[in-house]
Amino acid sequence: MGKVLLLLHIGIFFYITRPGSWIHRVPMDRLKREQKAVCIFTAALTCLVAFWAMTISDWWSDSGPDYQFQYEAMTDAVLDGHFYLDLEVSPELAAMENPYDSGRRAQENVPFYWDHAFYNGHYYMYFGVVPVFLLFLPFRMLGIALYSYQATQIFVLLIICGMFAVFYEIVKRMCPKIPLSAFLSVSVASSWISVWYAVKYPALYCTANTGGVCLAVWGFYFCYRAFIVDMERKDVIVHVVMGALFSALTFGCRPTIGFFCLTLLPLLIHYLKKCEKLSDFGKVFAVFCIPFVVVAVLLMLYNYARFENPFEFGQSYQLTTVDQHAYRQNQFKLHECLNGLLFHFFGYENLSGTFPFIHHDGCFVLFPILFIGLKSIGLTGQKERGNLMIRGLTGMICLCVVIISFYHVMWAPIVYRRYALDFNFLLCFLVMFGTCGLYWQSTNYARVSFWLTMLGAYTFVICFLLFFVDYDYSIATHQPEILEKVRSLFQFP
Repeated sequence: MGKVLLLLHIGIFFYITRPGSWIHRVPMDRLKREQKAVCIFTAALTCLVAFWAMTISDWWSDSGPDYQFQYEAMTDAVLDGHFYLDLEVSPELAAMENPYDSGRRAQENVPFYWDHAFYNGHYYMYFGVVPVFLLFLPFRMLGIALYSYQATQIFVLLIICGMFAVFYEIVKRMCPKIPLSAFLSVSVASSWISVWYAVKYPALYCTANTGGVCLAVWGFYFCYRAFIVDMERKDVIVHVVMGALFSALTFGCRPTIGFFCLTLLPLLIHYLKKCEKLSDFGKVFAVFCIPFVVVAVLLMLYNYARFENPFEFGQSYQLTTVDQHAYRQNQFKLHECLNGLLFHFFGYENLSGTFPFIHHDGCFVLFPILFIGLKSIGLTGQKERGNLMIRGLTGMICLCVVIISFYHVMWAPIVYRRYALDFNFLLCFLVMFGTCGLYWQSTNYARVSFWLTMLGAYTFVICFLLFFVDYDYSIATHQPEILEKVRSLFQFP
């Protein structure tokens, strides 16, 4: 029965998305009520599937390892009026001359809490603290003890909504005639590319990642609205404040993602060129800078209170596989950084003969739709399009991706696949701009929309398969019975 239902749904999908379907002929600027409902339903369904997938394994709720619950412990610490975690320090660890020496800890069998920061006799959380104030404390005030995976669920839902919203604003300005099917396909694909790892691994690490990505996506959305779409509207200041505040807070979730703020500079410069009065720009520029200054001061005070260093987020004091002090003075090595970039983009393992067939490969290997983003790089020079494409924006996005990738190599002993969460959403922004470029040069919108729909469907299938790859405490590791049930659906005699 399961295989029959699977084939039935596949057949329905291909019927709805066939080349002659109405969904490829309806432009976004002429949507009727029922077609707008299709957009809302698609976004809601994407959110529902992601939310549900993160609840399947009980590993993320209350049966996981102790280090998984650092956000919960940090919430208790803040409510108690301090920044250190209420965890007992073993005498053996306290007596060590260099407690960050993992080899010596193992040799002497020293008890310690894995992957916490340790400084001056106290344990600390080195993950970004902003999610504590955005979600954990407000929920605690309501009498709800939030788990890390639940916070990740909330961030993921907001990321998905944000990707739909960002693409809608881009389409509305750059290519309003784009068909509904293309909008839905690119929005869904961009959402899954941005969150797939968090859906698979929702606790702790991805709580910080998704918190940063969520704030970055919505920060970009409000800045794009303020500096590009709504320049003449009175509520532009409100959008500037929200965009700047969300963007600045990314540094308090995951500082690496904070580099994305460089993408806001071309938007700001574009606004400056369009301002009739220098005083108007000065007011907006001041409003834009204030949230960054306030957040920076608060984060530096927070860091100084913990580590007596305003620029230390705790990475140097991690109790993990290596002594992170060695990375304080890590020098830039171009060949290693380029290798890291190739690993993120084009890393590849041979296909497997058994379900789920694939591995955690580079993002361009897994998601061919990302190649459409390359189309966006040359759009700025098309003068006949006026100012539809902001000069320097796509180049700055590419630069941010490179900087973030290089940072991973320079400051991490191992470059994990989950680090791609830090910039995948930026690659998806490029896809959005590149998609508009495809329609600028196309005379057959329906054909382009059909192939975009196929690429979007392929992206979803890849994300589905990745969910069952046995890696990083996934569901395939802890609930193999579910893996076997799904595997049976894809076994045909």
